Amino acid sequence: MLVAENLTYSIKKHSILKGINFVIQPGEMVALLGANGAGKSTLIKMLNAEQSLSEGKISLFGTDLKSYSPLSLAKMRATMAQHHHVSADFTVAEIVMMGRYPHYNSNPKKEDLLVVQETMSLCGVDHLEQRSILSLSGGEKQRVHLARVLAQLWKQPNCLLLLDEPISAMDIRFQHHTLALARALADRGWMIVAVLHDINLAAQYADRLLLMKNGRKLMDGTPSEVINSRNIYTIFGIDVEVVVNPKTLHTYIVPKTVDVSGCSFGMM
Repeated sequence: MLVAENLTYSIKKHSILKGINFVIQPGEMVALLGANGAGKSTLIKMLNAEQSLSEGKISLFGTDLKSYSPLSLAKMRATMAQHHHVSADFTVAEIVMMGRYPHYNSNPKKEDLLVVQETMSLCGVDHLEQRSILSLSGGEKQRVHLARVLAQLWKQPNCLLLLDEPISAMDIRFQHHTLALARALADRGWMIVAVLHDINLAAQYADRLLLMKNGRKLMDGTPSEVINSRNIYTIFGIDVEVVVNPKTLHTYIVPKTVDVSGCSFGMM
C-alpha cells in the first residue's frame, strides 16, 4: 500500500504542491489528471524520491520511503520519466538491460536475459533490439523505456510503477497497448500511478482519477464519480459533453468546439 500524507513542496514561499493526501492499494491503477503546471510531474518526482518534500510523508507498505535502501526500492519501485536524455549510442537491448542492474552484480544471469526478451516483446520493440536508441522515433523510444522499467520490476510482487506521460509520443495503437499493459499489471497486484492528458483513456483504463489544479488535489474517485462537465471545466477550462458508452459503461467526454473567432491573426 502507498500512503501519501500532506505532501507539500514550495520554492521560495511559492507552493508547487500543497497538502496532497491519498492512499493506493495493491491492484489499483490511478491516473493523475490536470492542466499544464498543475503539479502532476512534481508529485511523481516526490513518489520517486527525486524531489524532496517541504512537508509530509510517503509510506510504502507501512514503511517510510526514506527508510528503504536504494537497492531495496529499486526492486519494488520503478519510474518511467516524462523525458529521457540518452546521448550515448546504446542499443535497445542494452537500454532495457539497464532495468536489470539491481538484480545482478557484474554479468547478467540467464533469467535477466529472458526478462529483457519478455519485456521487449510485450512492448513491441523486440524487432528493434539491435537498433541504436538514437535512431528511433519518439514513440519507439517511449516503448523501449517502458520495457526497461518493466524489466526492473519483472516477476517482483507488490510493485509500484510510476508513469509520467508514458504515451505522449505514441500512436493510438500503442497508447492503448501501453495502458492495457498497465491495467493488466494492476490486475496482478501492482500499484500503478500514471500522469495522463487524455481524459477518455484515463477513464477507460484507470480505477481512480486524481484531479489536480494549482498544486492541490481537487477530486479523487472513480471515473463515473469525478467526470462531469462542471469538474472538467473547473480543472481544464473547457466545456464538454459527458457520455456513458452503453456497451462498456465507460464514461467519456466530447469537447465542445472552442470559439477562436475573436483572436487576432495579424496580417494572415
